[in-house]
Amino acid sequence: MKPRVRLCLMLYLLAVGVGAGVHLYSAVAEEATRKVAIVPFNLPTEAPEREWFSEGFPRVLALRLQQLPRLTVVVLPRDILSAPEGFRNPLDGGDAAAILERLRTQGHDAVIFGGFHQLDGILRLEVRLWATRPERHLGKTLEQSPEKDPDGLGIKLVTFVASALQIPFTEADGRRLAERYTTSAEAFERFARALTLAEASSDEEDVSQAVNLFKEAINLDGKFSMALRQLGDLSFRRGHYVNAAEAYLALLGLGKRSPLVYRLLGKSFFAQRDMARAIDAYKRGLQLEARDPQLYLDLGVAYTAVKDYESARKALLRALEFKPDDPLAFANLGVVYLLQGNFPAATASLRRAQLLQGSDARLTYNLGLSLMFEGAYDQARDQFERALQLNPNFAPAAYQLALLSERFDPSQAIERWRKYLELANGKPAEQVWLPHAQETLKHLQQP
Repeated sequence: MKPRVRLCLMLYLLAVGVGAGVHLYSAVAEEATRKVAIVPFNLPTEAPEREWFSEGFPRVLALRLQQLPRLTVVVLPRDILSAPEGFRNPLDGGDAAAILERLRTQGHDAVIFGGFHQLDGILRLEVRLWATRPERHLGKTLEQSPEKDPDGLGIKLVTFVASALQIPFTEADGRRLAERYTTSAEAFERFARALTLAEASSDEEDVSQAVNLFKEAINLDGKFSMALRQLGDLSFRRGHYVNAAEAYLALLGLGKRSPLVYRLLGKSFFAQRDMARAIDAYKRGLQLEARDPQLYLDLGVAYTAVKDYESARKALLRALEFKPDDPLAFANLGVVYLLQGNFPAATASLRRAQLLQGSDARLTYNLGLSLMFEGAYDQARDQFERALQLNPNFAPAAYQLALLSERFDPSQAIERWRKYLELANGKPAEQVWLPHAQETLKHLQQP
């Protein structure tokens, strides 16, 4: 049985070793958030060159509002204004009530309506804020700025909305909320248009256009740090990790050093499998914020990828010091203990992660491995079966069940190996294990 056990461990390293970071980019909600929706703004003109004010300007406002703690903001699609008689005016009382009724069941706590009264020479914008439950008017404002300073208008509006929502925030949050993005009206326009394309992009052509607009904005204003940030985020979301890293490095070059930017840079390098630079980025972030649990978690995952398990263990334990109930830290710590051969500690960590996180096929599979190496074969089998229930196409769990069935349930071994071969077919990660599975099945089928 010893060769087979060793084979199990080797399979684990291939299938799940790097998978320690599968949940690296997941977000876990710590506190309830308020959800705010922005309806595209009404325009006094149908001039095509001004259309970007309708959806682009709200997206810049949404970006600013995201600086507030425990607040999520979305810009709704323009068809929310459609009605049988044409487009609704969101500043009209009857139309606003109809839109609110439509949005009430979608989980939004507040809705922002707006309409431009003037776009030439002076930008004049009226904004009204409504709560949906119970329906009540929270406030309205009429703000204006020179046409050459659309960013200034955005700062005035976000200050009003923050006050009307009555969300407490720190002085640092307030500075970020009202930070000037750019003094260039042309750069602001490119930026707003790029945000609209980036959020609604469904193909590479839209993405390419958004990237070009972000770059144009940066060329027009070399200190446009938020454009660099959004360019990096868009590049990362689309899997263009080299471009993302370049944008984040340029952002840091503007003096925008923060733990979050260093974490984003580290994630970009991690995605490129450049672990040395990823580790360096995470460490630089920790120099700025030594109590950031997410940076410690990411650092632990990166150390795991380079097989520095002791450094990984220490980093993950530090993450748990500052966030004691983080299921991802426990899950990755369990992986590290597995790789170190400390199976009791691995089982304890993985069980804790499972208790905190709930159902997850890979986590369940890892717990099954740990139990198997502890000799708790019945419990391990239960976990592998559960992993397949959670993800019926999870070939590694089928492999382990086939191995265990040879020892504990020979009558099912042939069917188990057939199941594994069926699931492994066409999966590159399983190709190295197929010959063993095929050979074992052939041997079992011999009279």
